[in-house]
Parts: sequence; C-alpha cells; structure tokens
Amino acid sequence: MTLAYDDRGSGPAVVLIHGHPFDRSLWRPQLDWLSASRRVVAPDLRGFGESPVTPGTVRMSELADDVWELLAGLGIEDAAVVGLSMGGLIAMEMAIARPQRVWALGLVATTVQPVAEGERERRLALADRVEAEGMGVMLEYMSPQFGPDPDPRVVEEITAMIGRNSPQGAAAALRGRAARPDYRPGLRELAIPSFVCAGTHDVWSTPAVTQEIVDCLREPRAVTLENVGHLPNLEDQGRFNAELSSFLDAAWLTRA
Repeated sequence: MTLAYDDRGSGPAVVLIHGHPFDRSLWRPQLDWLSASRRVVAPDLRGFGESPVTPGTVRMSELADDVWELLAGLGIEDAAVVGLSMGGLIAMEMAIARPQRVWALGLVATTVQPVAEGERERRLALADRVEAEGMGVMLEYMSPQFGPDPDPRVVEEITAMIGRNSPQGAAAALRGRAARPDYRPGLRELAIPSFVCAGTHDVWSTPAVTQEIVDCLREPRAVTLENVGHLPNLEDQGRFNAELSSFLDAAWLTRA
C-alpha cells in the first residue's frame, strides 16, 4: 500500500499517526514544531486524505503494516510513534508487534480497552450509514469532540478535513475498529518510554479510560490538558507541543 505522507526535518525519526476520520493535516502544528530538530513523518492512513481507499474492512493491524512499509521505503529503521485516537490504536499495534523498532510511544486521546458490549454493532451500523449517506454522518457523530470555547478556526479546519475524506475509507476503518483486540496485555510487556495525553473535556478518552492506559505502562509520562476535548494537539497547541517535545528529548537521551 503506497501512502501519501509528509517528511520533514532531520534527526531522530518521529511518526505522527492521525485519528479517524481525519488526515495527516491534523498534525500540521506538530510537523512544523518537531521538525526543527527531528525527522518527522506524517502519513495519510489507507482510506484517508490522499492515500488509496480499500472498501470493506481494514483492520488496525493492516494500517500499522502500511506505516511500517512506508518507513522501510524511507530507510527509517526505528522511530518514536505518536498516535491520536484511532492513531493511538495503530501506534500500539506497531509498538507491540515490533518493540525493538519503537524508541518512544505517544498515546493521545485514545483507549486501550477492547471492544465493549454493543460497541461492535454500533460501529458496524455507523459504518453502513457513512457508506450510504456520506461524511455528514461522521460530522454529526464527531460534533462533541471539542472542549469549551474552541477556536473557530480549528473547528472550521476539522470540519473541512472530515468532509473531504472518503466515506468508503472511513467506513472500512470503522469496521476495523469494531474488531480491535485487547491491547492491555501487550502494553504491559513493553519497556518503552511512553507519553499519554488527554483533555479534561474529552467525552471519549475520559479520565478512567486514560488512567487504564497509564496503568498498563512501565514508563508513562501522563499529561492532562485543561479545557480541552478530543484534539489536544490542536486545541492547546502550545502546551501540547512543549510537553511532547520535552518527552521526546528525554526518551531519545535515554535511548542513546
């Protein structure tokens, strides 16, 4: 699978994995910030942005393999992997499958929990609606994603980002999320510096959900951003960038 991507800067490699139903432009502020001292790669996942669409079902492991294939083509042997929401699931897939190639792990506004009772059916039904009716269904579903008083420019940017994505690609990933595994056992085995970040007003990655991630990790750095919803990297760019950059600096020094 040939993915569209941005590749900026030089130095230790960092991969930024967007969530659902976004694309790589979600990471624009981090790409600018982090690439001053690192090599930063931000792909469009299969089915999103400018990458090819595979209709039907695309599992999280397949999306992770796509990213590994991209890194191999770019000559990147190891990287820090940072994922937001669904991107966090893919980051966990990557770290658990090939821990020796991940020197740091970032889990932003995501979950480690397996599919809950009734969730599989809800996600499959949502996928069918998106495929039949278009991305307006996802815009409606994602409407509570921001914290209080969001920047109107961020809201406009995210609305446009969701609207230009493929309904077939979004539906395929929804079906893949409905089949996600339990990541908790795999995370407990990792000895990788890890960054866990969520906002106080995230209706999906709640404090309890986020704490469960922290509890699975041996070396977590947990950051909570006030008055922020599901997109910490955009809603509080300044603090998010500073916290992530500080974490990556420390993790790289530990590795070296």
